[in-house]
Amino acid sequence: MNIFEESKVPPILEPTENDIALMLAAKCHLGTKNVSNRMKPYVFSRRADGIQVIHLGKTWEKLILAARVLVTVKLEDIYVTFSTAKTRRPAIKLTQYIGGKTNQDKFVPGTFTNTLEEPSILICMDPMTDFQAVQESSKCNIPVIAFTNTHCSLKYVDLAIPCNNMGAQSLGLMCWFLSRAILRLRGTLSYTVPWDVLPDMFFYSDIEEENEEGDQSAHPYEPMQKQGNWDATAFSAVEKDGFQYGSQDTSDNWNQNIFPSQDIGNWANEVPQDQKLQFEAQEVSLTDWAEDMPETQEQKQEPEEEGWGGDTASAASKPFVPSRNPWDD
Repeated sequence: MNIFEESKVPPILEPTENDIALMLAAKCHLGTKNVSNRMKPYVFSRRADGIQVIHLGKTWEKLILAARVLVTVKLEDIYVTFSTAKTRRPAIKLTQYIGGKTNQDKFVPGTFTNTLEEPSILICMDPMTDFQAVQESSKCNIPVIAFTNTHCSLKYVDLAIPCNNMGAQSLGLMCWFLSRAILRLRGTLSYTVPWDVLPDMFFYSDIEEENEEGDQSAHPYEPMQKQGNWDATAFSAVEKDGFQYGSQDTSDNWNQNIFPSQDIGNWANEVPQDQKLQFEAQEVSLTDWAEDMPETQEQKQEPEEEGWGGDTASAASKPFVPSRNPWDD
């Protein structure tokens, strides 16, 4: 069964085998386990694990219909909105090739209702995460084109492109197909010559994960070696038993070139003469040092026998003598 036999697009706009292979490789046909009522016509079948399979023929049909609608709109009247990190790069690359504007990482509430932006058409990467922009566009009579998954609600969505909008490769490939179709309808690209822009340019890549993988593969001491400024001009390489190490050439005179403007000389000669006489007059006796101690300190060193502890010490030092009581006679 040919899934494109019910397609209503002209023969020149039909997909090639390479386009279908790219869609299958990027898993554009895989939805979620849940399916909304308005997305049931776009479901082809259901896998054994419960994943809904999207009809690729209807996906391509809606994609070409969205491209034919966007060709009739001026470049400055197209507005592309996104809210997640995975939808950032596809939305920016889409506006780069077809024209228009994008929200700066976050859609500010009141952009359409307060007439901060007055686009003629809105392209939504995900109507679930960008519901604020979709709801405001309904109040301002702005038609909405959205990439929808099987679980998405089509409320306030005028043209739905059923695809896997949760995958980075699938959403990037759908934006690449939409950009190529619009450029071909405008006459910028030829239908026979392939587009020189690769679909990988529309894919989202996590820079932090790539940096972590690069840091793990690199040498652990490589960042330290890059930060340090190793200047080996003042060192000479000395080879000993096949091992080279750096040694600094030092002289025997340690006070050389330390203070070039001062003559250090013998620092002991700079002591004043009166201090020298004072040190020489003091004679310190190394013997009988205890005699120099004042009497007050000697008295402090002797333990004072007070209370029960003093009586116990004195009784222990004397021999035991039995005592006689008056009633012993």
